[in-house]
Amino acid sequence: MTRSQFLLSLITSLACSVSASAQADDEFVTGAKSLSARDFDKALPDQSIEAWLRAHLPVGYEAVWGEEITDCGEGTGTSIDAKRDMPLCAEVELKRGAKTVGYLALLVGTQKRGLLKEGIGVYFGYLEHAGTKYDFKRLGDVLKVK
Repeated sequence: MTRSQFLLSLITSLACSVSASAQADDEFVTGAKSLSARDFDKALPDQSIEAWLRAHLPVGYEAVWGEEITDCGEGTGTSIDAKRDMPLCAEVELKRGAKTVGYLALLVGTQKRGLLKEGIGVYFGYLEHAGTKYDFKRLGDVLKVK
């Protein structure tokens, strides 16, 4: 076996051994991206969340989606977590160029109930713009950034 064949075999076996939970995480992020702004905030239009963020973040800002779903920062690392229906958040970094200037944790479901269409929204978020820090309690708060 040549070195390149060995490396290809190693990469293939590593790719095949990715855990089911990591694959599910990717599906949750994809699911979150498929939702509309209205799904997160009933006062907003029925426009894809990605398109809505592009249209309403200040000029020069970009929404960069995380590749995996998270527990919204709620995990304690103890056995108590296994008993809870932990929240699931899609993470979105808000960037200006290479610099992260904000963050959105979008609640999209729970570990036991999976991806939800109702009861989702901004878990927490913020954006620093023109010397002011804006905190987001709902997605529509992005519109308050001046």
